[in-house]
Amino acid sequence: MPSIQVEPIWVTDNDGLKQYCLQWSELDAVALDTEFIRTDTFYPLPGLIQLGTGSEVYLIDPLIIDQWQPFAQLLENETVVKVLHACSEDLEVFKRLTGTTPKALFDTQIAAAYANIAFSLGYQALIKQLLGVDVPKDETRSDWRQRPLTDAQVRYASLDVVHLLEVYQTLKNTLTDKPHLQWLLEDCDAMTHNVLSSDVENAWKEVKRAWQLRPQQLSILKALCIYREQESRRIDVPRNRVIAKGSLWALARYQPDNMRSLSAIQDMKSPVLKNHGNQLLDIIKSSAKTPASMHPKILPPPLPKDARAHGKRIKELIIKQAKAINVPVELLLSGKITTPILRTWLDNGQFSLPAVMNGWRREVIGKPLIEQLNQSLNDVA
Repeated sequence: MPSIQVEPIWVTDNDGLKQYCLQWSELDAVALDTEFIRTDTFYPLPGLIQLGTGSEVYLIDPLIIDQWQPFAQLLENETVVKVLHACSEDLEVFKRLTGTTPKALFDTQIAAAYANIAFSLGYQALIKQLLGVDVPKDETRSDWRQRPLTDAQVRYASLDVVHLLEVYQTLKNTLTDKPHLQWLLEDCDAMTHNVLSSDVENAWKEVKRAWQLRPQQLSILKALCIYREQESRRIDVPRNRVIAKGSLWALARYQPDNMRSLSAIQDMKSPVLKNHGNQLLDIIKSSAKTPASMHPKILPPPLPKDARAHGKRIKELIIKQAKAINVPVELLLSGKITTPILRTWLDNGQFSLPAVMNGWRREVIGKPLIEQLNQSLNDVA
């Protein structure tokens, strides 16, 4: 790797960013990172964007620059690999600033898992393990929107991209002769879809104990969840500032019709009452009158005890397959997939794959798993 220029180059105007983007578009890969604040807002507040070329580090100031089209074009340029580490929130920053997300993404945290180094390994630990370099962590929680940034902040931000391209090359070389590289790139591409979007219409299904509610109560729960999501985005505050997560079930179950009864709901805090109390009462009142034909269907209860044996069998098969293809088991099937598989057995007496399981996992993991599970049913019969 070329020598690193320790002193970063600041990009603080639109013309400068445009010119640099033209230069960066000629490279094979760039390292990217972001610094932001997200304590009192729904959306991340950008504080800094770092870009490394392997020989230089650039610090892009999002508090000054307001023309992001050249950077958006760079992000979408598939000939330039964008290397990031644990980038889910970085993608949200890019989406908010530029309206797009990176093409040709390479996430070094996921790559380290596919290389069987470790699952969900932090940046500092990965750099230490692969390169023997200690990177400081002390500025993680600092104010990235203050100006000027401190020398410690500038150094911390710069070091976040100084070593990423070297790590990228190391991990890519490790994975090149294996199917793991294609699996990794598929996962990285999937990460760039639906950034900052949500399934508002189905958020109610994720509320704890929602399966205990009747259809009429579920109508209220659904309306509350939609309001919670839309309002938190509209006024840019965390969801719990609109309705606390712990209040949703109780609101739908007990359906308060005045401020006093509303204040008695679990986790109902004074700011929520003050800012959203009247709206919540109106939503509950109107949703309670939803015609029965429009009520959501009741949700299935938690899996019964007799499903546990099959759940254990699924876990055993996944662990076996993970060892066979030499990847951490966490990369294969999550609980969000295991439960739907078990429900297909409860509903139909046979196991099948849910539609949400797609890509390489469906072919390499899912289909063999279902075959073995159904074979075990036949053996018992």
